[in-house]
Amino acid sequence: MKNSFRWLMACLYIAFFSILVFPRVVTSYRGAYASICTNVKDEGTYLLEFILYHHWIGFGKIYVMDYNSSRPLFNLRMLMPFIRSGIVEYHYDADPKHHSHERGRLFVEYSQGTAFQRCIDFAHRDHVWMAFIDADEYIVLHDYEGGRPNITDFLRGYEKYPGLAVNMRVFGSSGHIRRPEAGTLEAYTKCTPSSAYENRHIKTIGRLSQVLSIGGNPHEFRYFNAAHKAVNERGIPIQGPMSLPVSWDKIVLHHYVTRSLSEFVFKMQRGPGGSQNKRNMDWFKAYDGNATEICTEGVPLWRVCCASKYASMLAALRRSTKQGSARVVRGT
Repeated sequence: MKNSFRWLMACLYIAFFSILVFPRVVTSYRGAYASICTNVKDEGTYLLEFILYHHWIGFGKIYVMDYNSSRPLFNLRMLMPFIRSGIVEYHYDADPKHHSHERGRLFVEYSQGTAFQRCIDFAHRDHVWMAFIDADEYIVLHDYEGGRPNITDFLRGYEKYPGLAVNMRVFGSSGHIRRPEAGTLEAYTKCTPSSAYENRHIKTIGRLSQVLSIGGNPHEFRYFNAAHKAVNERGIPIQGPMSLPVSWDKIVLHHYVTRSLSEFVFKMQRGPGGSQNKRNMDWFKAYDGNATEICTEGVPLWRVCCASKYASMLAALRRSTKQGSARVVRGT
């Protein structure tokens, strides 16, 4: 009852605030057509991979919402080329008042919920679309013409909807004990079948003129018109944080939830961002055991788009810091 009352009051506050600040739906935008909001903590050079790839497929702006990473100055130095070019906007927040550490709180009170809501608040007039995804998640397009996927061309076909829900495809460790030298898209090829329960989950690419606020989890959102629903790639409205049947014909979200064994151990130590559901080795074994299929579609994408650029940026970063790779490459 207590949480229900708090959630009702939060919704009333957001609705009242929206009436005052957003008296009518936004019909134009000032920045990139498609953007990303991602909440991170100690992701290290994974961010380089994530940004290089998603910018290559057409995302013009990426908001990196950093909550309490242990090396913010390193992150800032690493991201500076993207910040200077306007691709990345970096926000660092270590204020514990903004992020709950208690179980059973509202999603908006956790770091991921706080980050997503802030992106909505300050960027709602700047972009048509915003994808709310994590740094271990990669949007992969199947439906495109020519040799290069383009998220702008793809999303234009969904502008009549308030949001596009993209089914996940979860990947395991692919047998890696330590972080491999290759990028994530290339290194991890063992994936789960469509029947795996976790692939029902979706992440949302929201049409910002229609997005009112985050929902009760990182998967779904509330829209100005309460009757409107996000749809999956087939145009079928979704209910809650899942979409059935699992559909990957046009677009899929690769979720590298474990990566290698050592990286998963680091993730356990780092702690969760969206709730207080802590990971353990049983979690790793379950995800890794379910990855019984082979998915190689990320391999050519990474090699064409980013492999050489990533290698050169990583080498420059190591030279500039005058440190060994074991210290520079965090998240391992």
